[in-house]
Amino acid sequence: MTMYRLFSICVLILATVLHTKAQNTTDTTLRKNTIKVDITSYWLYRNSLVFSYERVVNPHQTWSVSAGHQSLPIGPKLDSIQSVREIQSSGYKIAGEYRFYLKKENRYGAPHGVYIGPYLSILNFNNKRHLEVTNNGSPEYVDLKTRIDIINPGIQLGYQFVLNNRWTIDLIFIGPSLSNYRAKMTFEGNYTFDPSDVQSEVLQALFDRFPGFEELVDLGEVSSQGKVNTWAMGYRYQFLVGYHFGRKKK
Repeated sequence: MTMYRLFSICVLILATVLHTKAQNTTDTTLRKNTIKVDITSYWLYRNSLVFSYERVVNPHQTWSVSAGHQSLPIGPKLDSIQSVREIQSSGYKIAGEYRFYLKKENRYGAPHGVYIGPYLSILNFNNKRHLEVTNNGSPEYVDLKTRIDIINPGIQLGYQFVLNNRWTIDLIFIGPSLSNYRAKMTFEGNYTFDPSDVQSEVLQALFDRFPGFEELVDLGEVSSQGKVNTWAMGYRYQFLVGYHFGRKKK
């Protein structure tokens, strides 16, 4: 089961429970601020901490910005890669979005209810790993430096619950994007294996995290210099937990 399918099942269960609970609540505030923690980034990446701030512009519109750090793990063992030791790992995520809370579909004003709107997210990952690569039955040792940059412009559909006028559960169900993937992989050390074989295995480990990478490898988009620079369809799904604050209605 892929991470996206597991996420979808969890979202459906959670949405059903929260929707039932929300029917018995009444919105009695004019609080305009919400600060949230991105739980999805923690699921997908290690050492991740991404925060989001949402601000109400009018009763049915908001804007939001997100920023934080995250690093990209790759499995400790692939077909020809017998071991991986992390030497250096860093990365970040920044994003912005504008939300339209659908007046006809929502009982409450923003930021409670169904929303749609455009978004733009930028992800960066820098890693250096020491690899043991099996080549014709013999081990070879190299350092692999990887830099990945992803730009995701897209549009999203989601639902945000406001519980007890304080806590929020923000669920982005659908977020298709036209994503630009840029990756550069370089090897340091003495080796005799074909670099493209190892590069393809590293990209293989990214399939579940970044939709579109599988098509890149299948189409042979990895150059002989270990570079990728192409556009592909992607998607966004998120689960955020937040705190809603501001002045109360008089």
